[in-house]
Amino acid sequence: MSDAERLAGAGAHLLLAEDDPSAARVLRMILEHSGYRVTVAPDGETALRILDEQGPPDLLLLDWMLPGISGLEVCHSARQRWDALRLPILMVTARTDPESIYAAFDAGASDYVGKPFRGAELRARIESHLRTQRLWAERQEMEEHLAERDKIFTLGLLAGGVAHDLNNPLAVISGHAQVLQRRVQDPQTAEHLAEILAAVDRCAHIVADMLNFARRHPAERIPVDVAQVLHATLGMRTRKLATGGVDLQVDVADDLPIISGDGHQLQQVFLNILVNAEQAVGERGTVRVTARAVPASADDRDVVVEFWNDGPRIPPELLPRIFDPLFTTKAGEEGTGLGLFICRRIVREHGGTVEARSNAEGTTFTVCIPAHPPAPPARS
Repeated sequence: MSDAERLAGAGAHLLLAEDDPSAARVLRMILEHSGYRVTVAPDGETALRILDEQGPPDLLLLDWMLPGISGLEVCHSARQRWDALRLPILMVTARTDPESIYAAFDAGASDYVGKPFRGAELRARIESHLRTQRLWAERQEMEEHLAERDKIFTLGLLAGGVAHDLNNPLAVISGHAQVLQRRVQDPQTAEHLAEILAAVDRCAHIVADMLNFARRHPAERIPVDVAQVLHATLGMRTRKLATGGVDLQVDVADDLPIISGDGHQLQQVFLNILVNAEQAVGERGTVRVTARAVPASADDRDVVVEFWNDGPRIPPELLPRIFDPLFTTKAGEEGTGLGLFICRRIVREHGGTVEARSNAEGTTFTVCIPAHPPAPPARS
């Protein structure tokens, strides 16, 4: 959940430091009635411990006169760690003389509410600070999104240029290696030349990935039989899977609807995910591919294709990043980090979604494509 979503409307988490049980009970009742989640600390030491263990709440309410460590000290300590946009601090106290108010703001308080207070005033002040915090969080997310767009755009330009520049020398290397391979008599030299050609082929695949990454064009819109595309894709890998000891299980429903899209691009998506599954299970394991139609509305259905494998779990901290450009979980030089990014882009251009989930039982990639003609995709 993003910061903006967390702060939207009621449900924000407030930490209340108040040593008077009656006052704490009343304040908690007022705040929870307004929809906030409230944690109560009976003294300054407890408030600091909660901040250390749980991190900053959405807003901190402090009574000045706390036993042991005062609310003013808690305010000063908290403000040294988090600024006013990340953690608004409201002093709620009977000390309303000018010197006390000055001292509170000097310690880093965001606002000051005198006792006795009116519930409506307190709620209004809290919501005002949370609104400011929410706008700040939204701005942060927008700036991060724009920075990501700029990075991807620049990366696309570089990828396209590098890919085109690499094609010519790769062609020269491949051509000379093939000529030498036909002439050579020494088996060891022939083996070395085969390794060179294999490396060139791998480089060519990387170049193709880079060009696909750099290419920005909408998918064609023609009738596509997803079942046919899927069976053709599986046919390309069936022999490889069987010889590698992988158990391929296929269950494609007979009633898949025709979609509007680009069959070649969808085949690229299916093939990429399937190869990832092969690499995940290694020399022995199970890959299961299923396809079905699910209702999307009264008149439309979605085509859902799932690829499951029983290979190692993708770590939870890495799972949200697997569709990022240049990110890969593969060891060594096995992956370019562009395949899944391209898959997501293609599926989105078809108006669909691609998601991944992973646990101890295995990893599943789910591709969902609407059967009805989707609207032109928004540029991201």
